[in-house]
Amino acid sequence: MRKGSNAKGRRILPPRRSAIALRRDEEGESPRTIVIALLANIVIGIAKLLAGLASGSTALIAEAAHSAADSVNEVFLAIGLYRAHQPPDEAHPFGHARERFLWAFMATIASFLIGGCVSIGIAIKELEARHPVAGGVAPWLVLAVAFAADGTSWLQGMRQARRQAKDYELTVWRYLVGASDPVVRAVLVEDSAALIGLALAAGGLLLSRILGSNVPDSVASLLIGVLLAVTAFALARPFADFLVGRSISAPQLERLWAIVEGDPALEEVLMLQAMYSGPEEVIVLAKARPSPSMDIEQLGRAMDQLDGKIRRALPFVAEVFIDVTGTETSAGPFGGRQAP
Repeated sequence: MRKGSNAKGRRILPPRRSAIALRRDEEGESPRTIVIALLANIVIGIAKLLAGLASGSTALIAEAAHSAADSVNEVFLAIGLYRAHQPPDEAHPFGHARERFLWAFMATIASFLIGGCVSIGIAIKELEARHPVAGGVAPWLVLAVAFAADGTSWLQGMRQARRQAKDYELTVWRYLVGASDPVVRAVLVEDSAALIGLALAAGGLLLSRILGSNVPDSVASLLIGVLLAVTAFALARPFADFLVGRSISAPQLERLWAIVEGDPALEEVLMLQAMYSGPEEVIVLAKARPSPSMDIEQLGRAMDQLDGKIRRALPFVAEVFIDVTGTETSAGPFGGRQAP
């Protein structure tokens, strides 16, 4: 069977990519961000575990679980990147880009189970026992190195977020709230949680040394587990939205409506929807009645021009499908300007 064809010999055309997604591939920022985060988490995770076992610090062991969860997350994100570049086939004619949302969602589940549940379980068990936390400078050195490593990974994620936010003329915060790129959202949020977790571990360790009890350290472990669980749920919700099929934001949709309704080749727009088919890749679906003065050839050229106009104005648009019809159609409450 020829590449690009199915078993019956029908041709399978590769889906068009959005201009912004193609640029992201050329920049290679997402793989770089994943690699930096993965290496940082593996190294400091081992160091946290050894220091936690040597000192008896539950918070450090919880932080080791945190790093292990983040390492698994980075592996899942990398699998998603690889799967997204697989060519389309008969069962997946639009390709596999949406798999990045799937693997990112699975990463949040791993973070909840490995990081959150393990840390909370260890903390509850240790709270039942009473023992001092061993002295020495090793735990403090590990915390300092971990903060530097997680801080480096956080800076890389922030640099990527700033560059991508500029493409949408948004602040970093507003971009992250609605970002469709799972890598920049996941890595930056996870590294932010990691830095907060390190601060909690340091505070618990310090109080345990001062009071001569493991209780503050165990409470810090409990708080780290809760932090991981909350972070996992906060990340899972938007990934689930994109996995199910999420529309572009209201301002972007309004801009799209203005472009399509303003085209002289169309007399009336009956329905217009725009849904993410992958990170920073959107499919536009429209149903419209053409201007009666247009013949078929003129209409074809006009639709090609409208396609280009949409893709230039909204560079995250990958595919545009416009159904030109002469029939009155009820578009429904989400497709048209007015509810039926």
